[in-house]
Amino acid sequence: MNPPTPVPSPSPRTTTRPWITCVVPAYNEAEGIAEFLHALGLHLAGLSERFDVIVVDDGSSDRTSEVVLAQPGPVRLLTLSRNFGKEAAISAGLAEADGEVVVILDADFQHPFPVIDEFIHHWQLGYDMVYAVRRERDTDSRLRRRLSRLFYQILGSMSSIQIPEDAGDFRLLDRKVVLAMRQLPESNRFMKGLYAWVGFRSIGIAFTIEERRASSSKFNFLKLLDLATTGLTSFSNLPLRLWVGVGSLISVCSILYALDILVETLIFGNPLAGWATLVVAVTFLGGVQLLSIGILGEYLARIFNEVKRRPNYLIADKHGFPKE
Repeated sequence: MNPPTPVPSPSPRTTTRPWITCVVPAYNEAEGIAEFLHALGLHLAGLSERFDVIVVDDGSSDRTSEVVLAQPGPVRLLTLSRNFGKEAAISAGLAEADGEVVVILDADFQHPFPVIDEFIHHWQLGYDMVYAVRRERDTDSRLRRRLSRLFYQILGSMSSIQIPEDAGDFRLLDRKVVLAMRQLPESNRFMKGLYAWVGFRSIGIAFTIEERRASSSKFNFLKLLDLATTGLTSFSNLPLRLWVGVGSLISVCSILYALDILVETLIFGNPLAGWATLVVAVTFLGGVQLLSIGILGEYLARIFNEVKRRPNYLIADKHGFPKE
């Protein structure tokens, strides 16, 4: 899929070698993160004299934090108190990032480093956000590709903001975008939607995802389903409005059906027939009611989580940051 047509860029920036901060969420990446950080550091050194890497250990159960601490160079570490999820880990990294530009990427080599060069180039042209769009999804199963396409179609038709399909967290954010992201307080975070919601001048560039060199994907079907539900409920109230229309339609049909029964009774009497119709009607209406309650319950659960005002994450330890 081609990236969306970008907004015309403003005047180019004069800075050619900005301060780059990389935010790297990591969960059980001890096997390959040392090689990753070494290769990333070498690549960043060719782009700027000033750079740093923030690794966010999202409650790993292996030696991820120990391996990160053993790495030389400008590598900083945030260790969360437990596994809060990738959305929270990215938010934690953005809250601590100081760079002129912030690049978010995974720790498994699937996001090619040369794409960062393209990010910087488009940032120099004047774009505030540059996001990577996958050229193809051959590594995903057919079912996952179809469900992903269906999700973005539904979300696009329900939401007032445009969320690019096949664009993930691999992206560059200008400092002003990072500051804007920090102002968003919600607990139910769908980062792809939040990137689009804050606006700013953005452009997508196509890339080919690389093979994972170590570990395996941490996203199973249930986690993806939960993330998709968060996206739908966070950026659209259309399901609530839709069921108002469905309820109204059913009410009108019920009134018409009642009038039909009344006319039939007055003309032909009141025979015992109609048991099957009654069962079907009761079952159908019961199912609609349960579905409506489920949709209302999903929104209420999101509201319940928000009003508690719990933080999105808790930091257990910090290394490489100034003492507060």
